[in-house]
Amino acid sequence: MYRPFEKLRGYLSIPLNSFKKKEFGFSEKPRVCKERDWLEVIEKSQPLKEKNFFWRFTPKKAFWQKRKDWPPEKIEVKVWLTSEYIEGKASGISRQIIKNLREGKFSVQRTLNLRGMFVDEAKFAFEEFMKRAILNGDKCVLIIHGRGLSSKKEPVLKNKVKEWLEKGPFRKYILAYCSARPCDGGMGATYVLLSSKPIKR
Repeated sequence: MYRPFEKLRGYLSIPLNSFKKKEFGFSEKPRVCKERDWLEVIEKSQPLKEKNFFWRFTPKKAFWQKRKDWPPEKIEVKVWLTSEYIEGKASGISRQIIKNLREGKFSVQRTLNLRGMFVDEAKFAFEEFMKRAILNGDKCVLIIHGRGLSSKKEPVLKNKVKEWLEKGPFRKYILAYCSARPCDGGMGATYVLLSSKPIKR
């Protein structure tokens, strides 16, 4: 029988009996170890000094120990501070009226939808709408013009509505205007507070 390592054992002068399982502490049955606390094992453990090896536990807490607050807190976004928000008022109108208009405390009595119209069509519809609202004595109206996201540069109808409210023939009847609440169209619509009589500017 070929034994290639028999000569090597002779060179190393290791007796054959030393390779028995019992001398190395091996047994047929596995030993039963007592369960210990993991923290106790960590405290008694020491780093290896002979080798270039060092370990330590990360100071970060485990993900299951972190406290999770659910549901998360609501983030309050002030729409009147965004770039899309528009607002205006006549002289002598208090800021409280603007705040009430912004919060939707005036009931909308008439609505005009200008989306999909050309500028000329929208201007004619706007003028007819304002005539009826003033003659009818409406206090608050809603004009839907869209946000103009499909426009190449700036929103066309939204800017035109703002221009007609400030410089048009019906500006004497307009007390205040501002962007609508999300439920009424958000930045794509505008509340307009009207007066039945022309106001002095």
